Amino acid sequence: MLLKPGVDITHLARPLRRALQKIDVMYPDFVITSTRHDSHGASSLHYADQAIDIRLTAWGGKVISVEALRRILGDDFDVVGERTHIHVEFDPKP
Repeated sequence: MLLKPGVDITHLARPLRRALQKIDVMYPDFVITSTRHDSHGASSLHYADQAIDIRLTAWGGKVISVEALRRILGDDFDVVGERTHIHVEFDPKP
């Protein structure tokens, strides 16, 4: 796992930190580009420390599959492919 300069993951919620470990097994060179410190929508889970954004490709150029992330993270996570990144958030369903 790599971090874009200035990205801090120490404050992330525990379930999201555990998810990072799962992502790292599949894509060891994935890059986190954003946590709470960038501009997000007012109701974004980024501000609750329950969301991250990652690059579409890992450092070595391997394309990251949104579907594969959904499978390994399970139903408590929303994984959304955006034009410039992949949004991952811990959002358990009742």
